[in-house]
Amino acid sequence: MMESLSSGLMVFLGGGLGASLRWSTSLVFSHFGFSFWSSTLLVNCLGTLFYFLSLKSSHGQSEFMQLFMRFGFFGALTTFSTFSFEVASAFRSGLYTQAALIFFLNIFAGVLIAIGMFR
Repeated sequence: MMESLSSGLMVFLGGGLGASLRWSTSLVFSHFGFSFWSSTLLVNCLGTLFYFLSLKSSHGQSEFMQLFMRFGFFGALTTFSTFSFEVASAFRSGLYTQAALIFFLNIFAGVLIAIGMFR
């Protein structure tokens, strides 16, 4: 039970930092006249890159640090990194149909929900 609380705390702390960085990035981009979507693109691409780099260099890292970084920090910075991991994992496992479904359903469902909410 105590380990679950400690794990949750690591995700919470990492998430707070990741969400704060995402928000700060959008403020900086806005200040310099860039469109909002450009900051989203940047954090999604960088978040995905660093998420996968953290997977490659995870040996020797404590479980708490992995929870802090991957689920907390990168998870709050961008859910795109998790989405990319799920698609890539299915593809790597030879589950091509599942990879395509994950990709298209997430993109289309998200966009359709967004369009529906603007009506």
